[in-house]
Amino acid sequence: MDGAAVGLARERFPRGLSQPPHGFRFSLDALLLAAFAGRERVRGRVLDLGAGCGVVGLGLALDHPDFFGVGLDVNPDMLAHARENARRLGLADRFAYLAGDVRFPGCLAPESADLVLCNPPYRDPSSGRVCPDASRAMARFEAGASLADFVRAAAWAVRNRKPCAFVHLAERADELLHLLREGRLQPKEIRFVHPSVHGPARLALVRAVKNGGPGLTVAAPLILHEGEGESSRLSAGALAFCPRLACNAGGEGGAHDKKIPA
Repeated sequence: MDGAAVGLARERFPRGLSQPPHGFRFSLDALLLAAFAGRERVRGRVLDLGAGCGVVGLGLALDHPDFFGVGLDVNPDMLAHARENARRLGLADRFAYLAGDVRFPGCLAPESADLVLCNPPYRDPSSGRVCPDASRAMARFEAGASLADFVRAAAWAVRNRKPCAFVHLAERADELLHLLREGRLQPKEIRFVHPSVHGPARLALVRAVKNGGPGLTVAAPLILHEGEGESSRLSAGALAFCPRLACNAGGEGGAHDKKIPA
């Protein structure tokens, strides 16, 4: 693509990304994870487990020019979208996308990543009605790989004393923290995400360090919306944390899929 087209694609990101027309489409949790992982300088090699259409790694790459990204996903159709998105954004030379299953991380070199990103499926298949669309079911439900599989793959791939960043349901935060510790990924920070100041947390953002020392910081909660009813809007704090959330503020589609409970 020419420079003008790349510049426009970067300016509009995450709007205009290649995604399945009827299958799973990324949600705001992907944007939050990229913002959470990108608060400090990112360098070296970054691994995105369950990369989907590539939005987490690509969003990070737009803000951090000094890393090479590897995206792993079990769905070859989603990887085709990820490669197209990297091309549109002028980032094709900075990413490699691999078809693989996190249950078998041997396709990845051990301790080869300086940062691991992970936005795994949130639901156990027995916890609700599974979506009939196969790609949506894979993205939402642990039909194949479980949360434990994603944690094991992250522990396998990340270098010693290097971080991993996860986003998951707040209601499963205790399970995630337990699995991280079992995998020698010491939780160092957790931040809960609330739809509104009066509602319970729906998401948890977690940073863990391989073989890190003890000590967990519970950060101030991130409140996504302020106001009520028709006057509800993204909060100033949410936009300061992740300016790209504004892609949906005016109703223009960017993040679509209802992976996150209301």
